[in-house]
Amino acid sequence: MIYPVIEDCDTFYFETETQNKISVVFNDLTSQFEANFPIFCVDIYRIENSSLANKRVNDLTGCSTRDTIVSIIRNFLDKFDSALVAFIDTSTDSKGRARHRLFQSWFRMYGENEFSITPREIFFSETESYSFLIIRKSYANADSIIEAFDNFIKLANEAED
Repeated sequence: MIYPVIEDCDTFYFETETQNKISVVFNDLTSQFEANFPIFCVDIYRIENSSLANKRVNDLTGCSTRDTIVSIIRNFLDKFDSALVAFIDTSTDSKGRARHRLFQSWFRMYGENEFSITPREIFFSETESYSFLIIRKSYANADSIIEAFDNFIKLANEAED
């Protein structure tokens, strides 16, 4: 089952059966990568229902949430024919590594035949964050996109020095 999705420009919203609101936001990073090919960043946010604050509900592990997020990302990639960068921040909680594994498992399940994923780590202020570059395997310029991504990650890692 896929949740009903509301689209507002490059932001997509849906609400789970536990009334948590999930937003999937796409931001254009083409100029930051100095690329001649569209590259977008995807950010996934969960706004917890305050009435569930004391309950341990994790909608991001549910099949419906997964299927909805994967559908949004796949539709975006189909519509814009772009590369996609995902950043998983670990600075706000200790669940970044788990979200990293979760995202990779979704990719293996739904996109491994059509898309290539390039994982990288970013170290900033003594925290470790994860990033992924997702591109279609059919892209002739995949090497230059990966090179631009690696340069971006290198600059991000050097910013702390």
